[in-house]
Amino acid sequence: MKITCPECSTSYEIKPEALGPEGRSVKCAKCGNRWFVSPKDEDKDTAAFEADATEDDSPGKPQPDNKTDTAKDEEDWAADADDGVDDPDGFGGEDDPEPVADVKPPKKDTPPNKAEAGYKKTASNAAPDADPKSADIETLAKRPKIIVNPDKFRTNRIGAIIDWLLRRNFRRIGGVLLLGGALAMTVMLVLMRDTLVKQSPDLASLYSMVGLGVNLRGLEFRNLRTFMEVEDGRRVLVVEGSIRNLQKERNSVPAVRLSIRSADFQEVYAWTVEPRTKNLNALDETRFRTILADPPAGASDIQVRFVDRDQRNIVLE
Repeated sequence: MKITCPECSTSYEIKPEALGPEGRSVKCAKCGNRWFVSPKDEDKDTAAFEADATEDDSPGKPQPDNKTDTAKDEEDWAADADDGVDDPDGFGGEDDPEPVADVKPPKKDTPPNKAEAGYKKTASNAAPDADPKSADIETLAKRPKIIVNPDKFRTNRIGAIIDWLLRRNFRRIGGVLLLGGALAMTVMLVLMRDTLVKQSPDLASLYSMVGLGVNLRGLEFRNLRTFMEVEDGRRVLVVEGSIRNLQKERNSVPAVRLSIRSADFQEVYAWTVEPRTKNLNALDETRFRTILADPPAGASDIQVRFVDRDQRNIVLE
């Protein structure tokens, strides 16, 4: 039985039994077109085939033996149809195998790769209603555009800190804040004690209780020495030492008050000395020396401290 593709007019020879009593859908191996072929079309195809054969039997051309050639052609087409069921380029359905007919491609000068590419292009243009499963999935796929956010991987430090604080226990955070505030306050009270005592002198006793001295004048005594000497047949008490400026600016030198105390820390005798140097440069120092004739008996220690120069009982150095 001969069938012809209605799209590209390619003819195929198949067995009538392959169509079945009700007919079936076939696919053209050349253009990919599908159409339905029924046994009723057998008479029409046979008539068209005989008409073509009559035109070829023109006078002047030698005619081969029709019976022998027809029998051979039918056997060849039948064998090719049986072997071509599994051919992916032949007829085929989604569920059941369909009859396949081999068609000898026309001779072309193009290479096989170009011919195959041309075949795929022609098949896609000529048969837009073909099975979408036979088309290229990559071609039919709708690829969404990928939009890259440049700020996606940028670290939001403030947001990260807030998120971290929200995930923590508020009581623990409050305790940490209170501890940090207490430490900061303690450091401030220690470093600024001189300024605080100037504003409120009563705080000096508080600092003395914790063992922190307060130096409001920015001066200190260094290398103090006390010893006894005999001068003109009398015993004398000699006190000497240095006064150093602790500030990084010019500072005035006050008077020095010395007091002799007994064993029970009671003041027995006191006197004041004014150093000859009245001003000291930054981080500079000066020496002083004083002599007390006939010191009182029962002296245990001597207390030395700064006082203003306008006080009485002044003894020049």
